[in-house]
Amino acid sequence: MKKFVFTMMLMVAPLCMVSAQSGLISTKKLYTKKADMSEYLVPGVVPVVDGKVVFTKEIAAEGQSKDELFRVLSSFASLRFEANAQRGDWREPNFFRNIDFAQVKEADKQAGRIVAQGAEEMIFSNKALAKDYTHAFYRFTAEASQGKIRVTVDNIAYVYVGSQETERIPAEDWITDKEAINKKGKLSRISGKFRVKTVDLFNEIVDEITELANKK
Repeated sequence: MKKFVFTMMLMVAPLCMVSAQSGLISTKKLYTKKADMSEYLVPGVVPVVDGKVVFTKEIAAEGQSKDELFRVLSSFASLRFEANAQRGDWREPNFFRNIDFAQVKEADKQAGRIVAQGAEEMIFSNKALAKDYTHAFYRFTAEASQGKIRVTVDNIAYVYVGSQETERIPAEDWITDKEAINKKGKLSRISGKFRVKTVDLFNEIVDEITELANKK
């Protein structure tokens, strides 16, 4: 029932207008209907562990010490998860905006671990005067050790911001193979774009950390 209500809210939702400011944060790609969406249809591209959506990636950083990689993660997280941080014009593909729940929650140098609360606008499309988006929440965990970093993104949920009723739906009910791929083997019209954007989000985070960790 909750999923049905959320779907109906998205189908009838008006596109929302927002103002833009400048800031420092990583780039964000808009959801676009690619000619080939096969990468998002691969079974398990949204991994489920013990019934929960959990994205995990180990990043190699040859020759880098645990302390060096922890500094990389600290620098990355301080910008990436700064509350209300914003970059660019919302009409441009690289627009990014955190909301006020974003924060670094743990920075344990001895353990080499960073834990942060992700809370941001997830943008699906935009036009000259409006954009289609939701709020996305997730937990980011990164653990540094000698020559490598392990990145995990889990506890993912979405909140549609166009309704007076705050409706929060977990990724497990929305973007898994079962929920986002229809009987014809194609992405569902509504939840499919959440699946695409969430996979892209995790890949972007991994790519940014990989680049920073291996910068000479």
